[in-house]
Amino acid sequence: MKKNLLVIERNTRDSLTGLLSAEGYSVCLVETASAGLEALKKHKITHAVVLNAISLRTNGVRTCASLKRTTPRIPVLIYSDQDKPDKADELLRPGITIRKLANRVELYSPMDKKVCLQYGEIYLDEEKQRVFTPNGVSHLPTKGIQILKYLMKKNGSVVSKEELFTKIWKTSYVEDMNTLYTNINSLRGAIEQDPAAPRYLLTARGKGYFLNGK
Repeated sequence: MKKNLLVIERNTRDSLTGLLSAEGYSVCLVETASAGLEALKKHKITHAVVLNAISLRTNGVRTCASLKRTTPRIPVLIYSDQDKPDKADELLRPGITIRKLANRVELYSPMDKKVCLQYGEIYLDEEKQRVFTPNGVSHLPTKGIQILKYLMKKNGSVVSKEELFTKIWKTSYVEDMNTLYTNINSLRGAIEQDPAAPRYLLTARGKGYFLNGK
């Protein structure tokens, strides 16, 4: 799939356009927020919007909100030295390396369902180490991927903490579960809208964990 980005920035020493083009992205460049909104209407932007708020001398709050109103499903990444706006999907800080910039943008590349493991509304892309839910897309560390994949293959069945720990960590020692609890909490943070009231990764009290795909 062609990588198609909309970049909103003015030409400054912190320009991102050249860096992203060098990484193989097809970039539609505009210099103002209003031009960016028009570009979203005229062009098929398939990948993401990158807003260089520093070059525009703005905090990006209003621009991110406007972009999301126009195309709610397009990820918005903001390059800024200020706080992340609520409507931005990702905050990129000054000083980020080219490789890290490309990795963060690639995280939001369109999902290819053919390469994903699916359970209900959950799609796991092992190759790119990311998970998709209706809440959005998140990067997962190796253990998070392994835990989620194991639970997905159980198709909603309850998996005991001992079984999960033994299978993922390849050990028979199950006296200390703190590592498992930490990784479960991290996984909930990635896939749940409210980790304190989970919808997908549920606990069967006294038994273990299971996935609800709906």
